[in-house]
Amino acid sequence: MSADTIYVDKGANGAGDGSSWTDAYTSLQDALQAARANGTTDEVWVAAGTYYPDEGASANADDHTESFRVESGIDLRGHFSGDEQSLGDRTLARGGPKTVLSGEIQQDGTQSNNAYTVLRMVGGSAGELHIEDGAANGTGPQRRGGGAYVTGGTLHHAVLTGNRARRGAALFATGSPALEVLRVTGNHATEAGALYFSGDASTAEHLTVADNTAGSGPSGMYFIGSDAAIEDVAAGPNTTSTVAERIQITFNPKTVGDTLYTGGYEGELDYTVSTNDTTIAITGNATAEVPIADGDNLEISTSDPEYLSTIIANDDTEPLPFQGSGIPDEPDYQNTTISIPKSDVVNEYQVGGFPTTSTDGRNMETTILPHVNNATRFKNRQANGRTLDEIPPWVIDGGSEFNTQAKNAINAVRDVLPYPTTDPVIVPDNNALADSINARGGFNYHYTEGGANANFVGYDSGYIEATISQFSVGTNKGTRLSETYSAMSDMDEIGDNRIADYVFNDDNTLDKDEAALPFNFEYNSKAGSALQP
Repeated sequence: MSADTIYVDKGANGAGDGSSWTDAYTSLQDALQAARANGTTDEVWVAAGTYYPDEGASANADDHTESFRVESGIDLRGHFSGDEQSLGDRTLARGGPKTVLSGEIQQDGTQSNNAYTVLRMVGGSAGELHIEDGAANGTGPQRRGGGAYVTGGTLHHAVLTGNRARRGAALFATGSPALEVLRVTGNHATEAGALYFSGDASTAEHLTVADNTAGSGPSGMYFIGSDAAIEDVAAGPNTTSTVAERIQITFNPKTVGDTLYTGGYEGELDYTVSTNDTTIAITGNATAEVPIADGDNLEISTSDPEYLSTIIANDDTEPLPFQGSGIPDEPDYQNTTISIPKSDVVNEYQVGGFPTTSTDGRNMETTILPHVNNATRFKNRQANGRTLDEIPPWVIDGGSEFNTQAKNAINAVRDVLPYPTTDPVIVPDNNALADSINARGGFNYHYTEGGANANFVGYDSGYIEATISQFSVGTNKGTRLSETYSAMSDMDEIGDNRIADYVFNDDNTLDKDEAALPFNFEYNSKAGSALQP
């Protein structure tokens, strides 16, 4: 079936039905609407002049969202004088008739209120056009492709200039369009790319890309997840191109202290992975193709109300805790938003969250968390890249009754520690100091001795040398446990907030899950840093 011709001339004064130059549509929007509606293949011939996408009976005046839409079955052509009988009759040389598609819908010289996108192509063909003054300053898709947003069809022999967008100031390409003989100059992207190719399989040839600007990224061409085939590009001043590669990354979430909760912590960690161009919301395990360009960062964060805002991550270059020798330097990353440069990105991350509710249903922020954040000296067990195979507890000989009480208290606390310890060893009182001196710098240790109730931490050279608990033979069981627990955890009272109120049962025994949880929080957080609620 031969194509029908629909004529457009804004200066025509005939019937306005598009049947001839005399009776041409005066609005390009109305002509395109007729072409889309009639179910035939149409050529749309447009005479010289400037055409705005908000003009015509089928358009909404002053509407930013209006665009000229070309789809399959439409062949849009410009640069007619208004009397041609064939395409070959046109004068296409410089200085000939000029058909301009403009986003300056208000015609007030203010670009901020222009159409978001001048031309949208999902199929068909468009050529011999000037595309100007689009301003994709909206949100979502309305911030891409100020001049043209092309997902299919062929755009050819076109000049794109004076357009703005966050990405793809002149043209945003996705899908599988064809671009041929384009001149792209004088466009500005607030972020990146006069031509922006995203997740596409475009073919593009004979492009002139020059004198475009960008706020932060490449000013010329930008590729992200693109399989575009590009040939014959003439690059002038202020022209750059960047390719954002797709990296396959597996994310494995964990909940700190999960095994302490009956049946596991109920809330599954929701977190967000983002780069400069992509945001991915994730629940649970996931493997994603993440697009990331040179100079960009991979960012991981959470706004899950069941977890603290602090998030941690470990990459796959070291064993997970207790799967290798010693205590690893844990974690690799910690912040409310973890930001990892592309050069450091690996293919697998364990992403960890800290629950906001304790095993007994307590609010972690007001009860346990202050103690965890105050226990900075404990965290120095992990500082400066040190790893510890185990921590030996000693009992300074105070007689058989005291020694038994001390060993029982230490063993009860050892039971809730997240790192390995040896059995308590009785050391003679007269050489305890010598043993301590000999051990300095070699490992961390805990010792218990008789005396007035107390607990404290010996501290030197950037890491703990010894933790010490003291109590006498006549001290009750709960106090003995409390002093030992506080010493080995570096947690005690903070004002009126006592750790003993949360980790002990009414019978003065340790609530093992509640007692273990602060240790897990400490162990899984970066040395010296605070966990944010």
